[in-house]
Amino acid sequence: MKTFTLETNAETAAYDYLSRLSSDRWAWEYARRNDDLRDDAAHRSDDDISEKKADCADIRILRSRVPQTLAERWGLVFMPDPDLNGFEADAVWSHYVFPDQVEVNCTPRKPGQSCDIWDRTVPHCDITHITDRAGREYLLIRGNDCVVQVRCTGMSLLSLEPVRMKLQISDMVAYERKLKLQKEAFRLYGKGPNTSAARWTKTTQILRNGVIALDCLKAGMSQREIASLLHGPKTVAEEWGVDGSSLRASIRYVISKAEGLRDGGYLMELLGARLGGDCQAA
Repeated sequence: MKTFTLETNAETAAYDYLSRLSSDRWAWEYARRNDDLRDDAAHRSDDDISEKKADCADIRILRSRVPQTLAERWGLVFMPDPDLNGFEADAVWSHYVFPDQVEVNCTPRKPGQSCDIWDRTVPHCDITHITDRAGREYLLIRGNDCVVQVRCTGMSLLSLEPVRMKLQISDMVAYERKLKLQKEAFRLYGKGPNTSAARWTKTTQILRNGVIALDCLKAGMSQREIASLLHGPKTVAEEWGVDGSSLRASIRYVISKAEGLRDGGYLMELLGARLGGDCQAA
């Protein structure tokens, strides 16, 4: 897939971190800009979630102490802090709305048997273990400037017996999509921090511009001011007043697309939530 860099300024450079987000982290970036979600999040309390460290490794263990009805309406296992971005927030999506997430199956580990996933991941990544109200287990794994959400099946990772984890694809209908996400997850094991310039695809450029546009609208900026921020004052001066301006049309498209994603479109377009029956968003 072709990638490219974008010219930035002091304001837009703050969004360069978006270039390394996976689709589920993009979903959080849009969801957290929804005023209704933020109103729901205002009811959250730090006491709602228990947090402790695992005995065997430097792993955070999170579990909800209270029902998460408000979070579940947004597709989340529990409500993260909406002021935290896609890297920082403990945004865990239910497998119902994010069916293609990476999946590992846990089985008993025999004496002397190793676990490649454990051996490669625990020493090099920051790991958070999450249990939902129904006892389903998830992992958020952070490393090499990316975040991967993993659904765990089989034995509990919290059991007293050592486990061995294996990647699995349980839905053959979604095989290609799931395999793509598995391959992307291997970015966790890159060498050292990513210090290269932000690189974008056509899709992520539109997503990035949409996030910027939403923040600008929230700040009271006009469409022309948004265009100036994204494309530069010179381009706006030359093209904005032209009849049938493609620049004006592109800004209207970006805003419309972004508002749709923010207001629930993230579920289907970014997470691949099922539409009903065997149908699923592309």
